[in-house]
Amino acid sequence: MPDIGQEAPSPATVLSSRIKRNTACTSCRDAKVRCNPSHNPAQACQRCAKLHLSCIVDKTHKRVSRKSKLDELVQEIQSIKQSVSSVGGQPASLPGQATRYSPQNEVLSSSKEISLPRLGVPSPISVSAEAEVRPLTGVASTTIPTTVAPSSVVHTPSSIQLIPGPSAEPTLPRALGSQPFSGEDIDYYFQKYFEFFHPYIPIIRFRDPNKIYDSSPLLFWTIIYISSRRYAKSPGIFSFLLDAIRRDAYAAITTPPLPLPSINSLILLCSWIFPDVRFVNDPTTLFSSICMNAALQLGIHYGKGAHPEYSHGVFQNSFTDEEATFTWAGYNIIAQRISSSLGIPPLGGLFNQTIQNVIDGRTPFQVPSTFRVLLECQKFCNHVTKTMAACLEESRGVSPQIVRLLEDEWTAVRGLICSERADDLDRFNALLVQLEIQTYYFMPLPGYSSEALKRNVMRAYSTAQAVIREALELDRKMQFLQHVPHFHFRALLAAACLIYRVLRSAYIEFLDRETAEKSAADVITVSRRAVVIDADLPTRLGNLLESWSVRLLARGSPSQQTPQEQWNEEPVSSFSHRLGASVTFDCMTRWKSDHKPPIPGNIGSNPGLVPVAPGNSNGNETPAGLSGTADLNIDWAFMDDFDWSFEPVIPVLTAPT
Repeated sequence: MPDIGQEAPSPATVLSSRIKRNTACTSCRDAKVRCNPSHNPAQACQRCAKLHLSCIVDKTHKRVSRKSKLDELVQEIQSIKQSVSSVGGQPASLPGQATRYSPQNEVLSSSKEISLPRLGVPSPISVSAEAEVRPLTGVASTTIPTTVAPSSVVHTPSSIQLIPGPSAEPTLPRALGSQPFSGEDIDYYFQKYFEFFHPYIPIIRFRDPNKIYDSSPLLFWTIIYISSRRYAKSPGIFSFLLDAIRRDAYAAITTPPLPLPSINSLILLCSWIFPDVRFVNDPTTLFSSICMNAALQLGIHYGKGAHPEYSHGVFQNSFTDEEATFTWAGYNIIAQRISSSLGIPPLGGLFNQTIQNVIDGRTPFQVPSTFRVLLECQKFCNHVTKTMAACLEESRGVSPQIVRLLEDEWTAVRGLICSERADDLDRFNALLVQLEIQTYYFMPLPGYSSEALKRNVMRAYSTAQAVIREALELDRKMQFLQHVPHFHFRALLAAACLIYRVLRSAYIEFLDRETAEKSAADVITVSRRAVVIDADLPTRLGNLLESWSVRLLARGSPSQQTPQEQWNEEPVSSFSHRLGASVTFDCMTRWKSDHKPPIPGNIGSNPGLVPVAPGNSNGNETPAGLSGTADLNIDWAFMDDFDWSFEPVIPVLTAPT
């Protein structure tokens, strides 16, 4: 029984204790997110409790207003101007004076007043312009250059210059084999790379072509190879670079130990792999594994550039903490994306404290917000993959309750990292994580509920449609599909296969016909816009899906189909050990099943295919009955990756009767 003489705390008292805490904790303030304190002032805030962070409130912290920040910057510039005038009498530029941009001197000075950028950037193109530190221009050489870090990035001392612009020395001409490249050409390719490709995986921390070539010719030519995918200045340059980089990359991995620039080269190649790659000869798994071994040998996983225990003998580290941290973060992203796209357990992605420091903003250097969000997304995907791999080791399916728990967990994390300040690419990356989780609904345990399966599959189908729509919208805003990394395209491939797997099931009768046709057309559009060269993966995927789209959607109403034309099966994947890629492999196998050549003498058992003439069975049989597919120039060898000559036995799980 409460003591009557002791006055119980009133709601007003509790409220006042919360109101007095008008300062966010250090973790939330560093991450630039809202700090929601707990009802009990002695407990951690909601975000710190969720992420198991130390919640410390610095009561001495004073919020810096925008006006006071601008006043400080103006006073600093005026002080520099006065010191320059007293020394040499040379004028100095003010923030209101604009500086023209050129590839030779990539130094930007705003033509307007300095403003505080938000955490989420409008697009990856603007990250290189807004989210990275550049020195002020127009200051005489007798003074010390001053850098100003964006206030949206925490723990960034203003004296640290990140990704310095090209040096005053002109870019030297180079030659790769018999192919010469002038200094102007090299500047052109470097400018295109850092403008359109670098923001997706910003692991290169300096931009001087001469310095990059001195550190690693392989990294130098890899940057030019990636840029020439879309911006080759002359015909034949890209094919030449493709062959040369492929040869040099395989030669580099045979001569350990790999230095940090070579590791960065392999990470970039995993991000924009050779366009003629196929499922069976995709080298990204090999490259990623080598990156892991080399990074661990150099001590990069600690985020230290000169770790005393890893700098000895042939491992004399000369890189900085910033370079080590970005390289380690880039490796973890690549390793997890390869694991998800190939449907294999994690390749060794160690999302350790170094990665958590990057995500939380606890680094003494600037990290673009989009890169931090992507890293957080891959960390959660790693958690999903490990959980599902453990479940599938014990059974041939996944409980929908486990999938739903992971969905709810991701929804909570997503709300923290994708606030109103997040940009379109951040939301797209978060949507890909949601789709990867919902993919496991296609692998139910035996004895599943048909109604629950239909409800969950249709939710995953809607998410896949949203992924395709968002990709087209990103392409409209910033040419996303022209510069799309390989791991993003493989995620789009998974969304496309999920859509077509639902279309190729009994659930097609629950879909709106017009919406289904538009979704199928959007998938083909995404593939066409991502094409780099003829016969690359986007080309083959577009041809494959276009042929299947005609077969799936050109039949009229399902009620008008004959029993032979109907699919009575539910969209349950026959692959139970390919994790997040199970629907992709199942979709490809069923495409093959629908287009396999008929058994001689039993043509009616597989309607829609013409008989194969004797002596003409070469594995490239063309399906008949596909209106308009004769002009699609389909690369039927695409299915060689899935063993065309093998007759699959597709087990289908059925609901209990």
